[in-house]
Amino acid sequence: MKNILTTIAVLLLACFGLFAQGLEYKVWQFHVMKPDYVKKVMSHAGDYDINTVCFSHRMIGETSDLYSDEEFSQRGEELRKLAIDAKANNLKTWIWVHELDNVPEKYLKGKAVQMDKKGFWTWLEKRYMKLFEDFPEFDGIILTFHETQYKIFSDEQVNSNLSKPDRFGKMVSTINRACLKYNKDFVVRTFLYEPEQLDWVKEGLLKADAGNVIVQSKCVPHDWQPYYPHNPLIGAFPNNKQIVEFDCSSEFTGKNRIPFASAQYFAYRWKYGLSFPQVRGYIARLDHNGFDGFFTPNNINIYTLFRLSRDQDLSSDQIWKDWAETRYGEQSAEYVIRALYDSELIIKKTLFHLEFWITNKSLLPKYSYADGHISSRTMAKWNPDKPRYREMEELLNHPDVEIYEKLLAEKDEAIAMILTSLIHLEQGKPYLSPDDYYDLRWRMDNMLRVAIVWKLHTEAFFGYKILKEGHVVPGLTERVERAIDGLVLQAEVAKSNPVIGDLPPGGAGNMVKVAEELRDQMEAL
Repeated sequence: MKNILTTIAVLLLACFGLFAQGLEYKVWQFHVMKPDYVKKVMSHAGDYDINTVCFSHRMIGETSDLYSDEEFSQRGEELRKLAIDAKANNLKTWIWVHELDNVPEKYLKGKAVQMDKKGFWTWLEKRYMKLFEDFPEFDGIILTFHETQYKIFSDEQVNSNLSKPDRFGKMVSTINRACLKYNKDFVVRTFLYEPEQLDWVKEGLLKADAGNVIVQSKCVPHDWQPYYPHNPLIGAFPNNKQIVEFDCSSEFTGKNRIPFASAQYFAYRWKYGLSFPQVRGYIARLDHNGFDGFFTPNNINIYTLFRLSRDQDLSSDQIWKDWAETRYGEQSAEYVIRALYDSELIIKKTLFHLEFWITNKSLLPKYSYADGHISSRTMAKWNPDKPRYREMEELLNHPDVEIYEKLLAEKDEAIAMILTSLIHLEQGKPYLSPDDYYDLRWRMDNMLRVAIVWKLHTEAFFGYKILKEGHVVPGLTERVERAIDGLVLQAEVAKSNPVIGDLPPGGAGNMVKVAEELRDQMEAL
């Protein structure tokens, strides 16, 4: 019996060891060139077991950002210095690159890349050989295919006899040769917009047969819509290591200026994504558009990924308790948890509409954006087996009074939940330091203001759509006009508050533009 128990213990320890060992990649991603901020956060990397940093977006998006008239650009030198700083913190450095961009004229015809022209693939390979020769400080690259100058899957932007999957596969194989020659990490990001595009990149990567390539996939299939299902490409590459991408920069959930503190949400995504044996790590975004997530209450999202990387069986409630006690102290922890715990659901009810995405990330959406996104970003696209989403899409496109009231009731629920959360914060005030209380208070007050603004917008936007459909609803025109006036009044409030001003979510200028456009729509009825 003793031998059996010993064997079981050894096996359990081995399994835990395999998991811990398996997480080879623990990555923080930075978006904005703020060297002091980046260095300050990197100094904490060891506390979170981070071993790699990625520079992306406004720091670098193309290899051409590193050069200026054949010389190294100022940006290139800044990135080189940060890579050296990263090395001093025992961190590897990856950079983000898009392809295709800055294609030489000889491979262009009109506005389309001639991918099959002799020499094209040699040019592409040499681009990365030059990159690694000039910038040996970079340990690897992350390649992304969308939101670039020439999309290889677009027949309008690229001419080729290759199929869509073969274009992906050949690009990966070509760049991979340069990465292998210089012993650099090569991460291929599967971010695309449509289900068929995910199929293409999946087939292309499988055809490329490049086992050293690391596949990076978001936890969701497209962008950071929290209601989306899990990404179907997680676990789809049996011969490649994979890392899962998480957004701790709160790009779609308030830019870290309002609480979206959610150990439970990140644990939900983690426990699916990291359940596949080929998934060997994660990457967390920290500061999209320069809005920091590390030094805010939303730090719990970063902390959750760290704790789960050590023990995947931890409950989100245990993570909440440990984080709150460490960050705010044992006496105040329970009040902070009660104040912040519902922020995930509050933000989903505030910025989304019966699970649908019409908010412009964390900006109040203009009419065309909101109207178009009901179908272009429909939940039905990613849930074809759930007809209720196609039904809801139809209702949101052609609303009646019944769905209108459901939309507004959702916003009322968010407002009530915030007021309850504020009560918990006030109960904890005696146990919080003045600085901690003030920081939490202004963020939660801002969350309440945002919920009121989004309710006004919902009332105006969907009320207008009902009128546009030709429904005759007594008092609805006046109701819509009042809501538009309310947005203008809220813009004045934002202008008068230096903490808010024009900053998202619900900045003054953004609200005024949206209100003016809605007023123009109403006048044109």
